[in-house]
Amino acid sequence: MSLLKEFLSQVGEGYLLIDRENRVVFGNDFLIRRALLKKDFESRPYYECVNNLTVVSCLAEAMSEKKDKLCHFDHEEREYALYIFVGTELLVARFSDITELKRYERSRREFVAKVSHELKTPIEVLKSQLETLYEEEEREEKRAFLEKALKRVEDMRRLVEDLLILTRLESGEERVRREDVELKLLVEEVFELLESQAQESSVYMRNLVEDKLKVKGDWDKLFLLLKNLVDNAIKYNRPGGSVEVRAHRREGFIVVEVSDTGMGIPRKHLPFIFERFYRVEPSRSREMGGTGLGLSIVKHIALSHGGRVEVESQEGKGSTFRVYLPSD
Repeated sequence: MSLLKEFLSQVGEGYLLIDRENRVVFGNDFLIRRALLKKDFESRPYYECVNNLTVVSCLAEAMSEKKDKLCHFDHEEREYALYIFVGTELLVARFSDITELKRYERSRREFVAKVSHELKTPIEVLKSQLETLYEEEEREEKRAFLEKALKRVEDMRRLVEDLLILTRLESGEERVRREDVELKLLVEEVFELLESQAQESSVYMRNLVEDKLKVKGDWDKLFLLLKNLVDNAIKYNRPGGSVEVRAHRREGFIVVEVSDTGMGIPRKHLPFIFERFYRVEPSRSREMGGTGLGLSIVKHIALSHGGRVEVESQEGKGSTFRVYLPSD
């Protein structure tokens, strides 16, 4: 233990060790310098010597639930991430100063939002002019050229729209309404929008959600979430394949499943597919016109509703995306 304490005293993060009787057995200088822990902490209960109520609450929850926990909190104009690891003999809490990281993230979001807004108007103007030229052009060769140009401009427009949506979701500025959303009707609207795309790809869509099953959520955002999932399920399917949407109750959640019979996702890619701009097959994604932001938007919409998203996939057999939404 002495070697461990010596090591933890030298690192650039805060470490707190608490025994099974809730007594603090170690706290490093980082915590004392940042006024997160009182100097006379040794052998005292953690709730008497930790100087932040959010931290005390997180520690208490981790102990009562007996499972690891991640919390975020502010203290004296600094922002921290608190990682709590619950062992059989000791609870270990690690405090990381994420002030600069958060500042960078805010700057990045502001930059992306500003650039996206600036690009939106010229893209719309360019699209309008190309559409006019396309309608007036009689020669097939030039119409084909203008059609390709229009497709690329539409790709840019979708990218800008997705960036704006994702930036608002990440920042927490996007308001989430709470209303009764009947899932079967929501899926029907998504299918109606994507019906022509599915027909062109010879993919069959099946709405297997039971009648009257509802969640509390934002219709527009849940529509966007499902549209992105079903759109991907069609794009990366095979001719004659299918897309099925189901929903069921599980442990306080409504679980919405979107399954396809497509190519599947290699296991090595699964941990990263919800990250922005991540592509499993970049060449095919560009050919399909994807922005690389759809699944990241899905993840943040689920999080904004107090839920989560996960994926199960097998190469050559297809994928199933599960979205967990609070049932009330």
